[in-house]
Amino acid sequence: MPSFYYKARDAAGKMISGTLEAANRTIVAGKLRAMGYFVVTVKEEQKKSSLEGDLFEQFKRVSTKDLVIFNNQLATMIGSGLTLVTSLNVLSQQIENKKLQEIITKVRDEVETGASFSSALEKHPKVFSELFVNMINAGEMGGALEEILRRLAVFAEQAEEVSSNVKTALTYPVLIVTVALGVVIFLVVGVFPKFESLFSSMNVPLPLPTKIMLKISFLIRTRWPVIVISVVSAIVMFIRYRKTPVGKYNTDLMALNIPIFGDIIKKASISRFARTLGTLINSGVPILQSLRIVETTVGNSAISKIVANIADNVNRGESMSNPLRNNKIFPPMVGHMVSVGEESGTLDSILNKIADFYDSEVNSSVKRLSSIIEPVLLVFIGGVVGIIALSLFLPMFNLVKVFR
Repeated sequence: MPSFYYKARDAAGKMISGTLEAANRTIVAGKLRAMGYFVVTVKEEQKKSSLEGDLFEQFKRVSTKDLVIFNNQLATMIGSGLTLVTSLNVLSQQIENKKLQEIITKVRDEVETGASFSSALEKHPKVFSELFVNMINAGEMGGALEEILRRLAVFAEQAEEVSSNVKTALTYPVLIVTVALGVVIFLVVGVFPKFESLFSSMNVPLPLPTKIMLKISFLIRTRWPVIVISVVSAIVMFIRYRKTPVGKYNTDLMALNIPIFGDIIKKASISRFARTLGTLINSGVPILQSLRIVETTVGNSAISKIVANIADNVNRGESMSNPLRNNKIFPPMVGHMVSVGEESGTLDSILNKIADFYDSEVNSSVKRLSSIIEPVLLVFIGGVVGIIALSLFLPMFNLVKVFR
């Protein structure tokens, strides 16, 4: 359906503008008049070429920070007594992120035509998640939209902090290992061949470590196309395998069992599960619907499977705590605390306490990891470079014997 750009004046004579989707220009003008606007102009928007759209779409992104600012500003405006349409209209002109600005304008137009706020947001799933839309819907139904928006802002900030800590913990060692690998390849490919010609010209007997390194150097120099193709093929196969349900489950489960890093990922995933579920329940979303949302937003297939089992239990009228206790991923403490929350009627509060506990655990684990990872990596890299250096210098002793 084509999109039309319009300019119109409201009852006070103020100029407004926006876009509406309709079959033709006449329908757009009719909608505007029905809303009490005086139509100034209606023009059909020209569609960008698919190449241009794809090119610029890659650089457009709505960050968590943008959404936090949007939530806080909208909550403040609604709390000040402004209508939702007026608040969205103001934000559509003030927000710096062009993509979010465009989406808010479309949401405002939908709300003006009589759609609910949550249904208008639902049309933009790449920006507003299922969790976001359902919480807004609960806020609309319960008349607590301002509180829900602020809660969403706090939730997004906490989730972003945990995610940032995990990324920090994983990025540093990967960067160090990558640089070390580059140095090793340079030594093996660039330095070793020069020494090889020197040793062979003087008939110097080579020790075993040197022979091994020279063999590796020869293979890398002569078979590098095969090595590159093999590595790329392995990466492509892994990506395709991960896109399958079985592959995603197995790789996510493997990630949880990686030494040291797996523990951090597990704690961050449990925190996300507890924080999301607690926030949804506290916002008035039915528990079964909340579990189905958490199942799709928790970010780990292995944990999603456990959440699906919990949802099935709840659907049968059983307890949430049993599936949490009867698995190898969630610690027993989580199941026991959830059981207490169910019995006492404070499940949302208990879940938020669990999330707070695991957030602090993630932060502590990241700090401990940061303190030990640097010396460990330095020892590892030093060992690899030492072996290469030893392979180079061992023949030197034989070279001295040849000179003598």
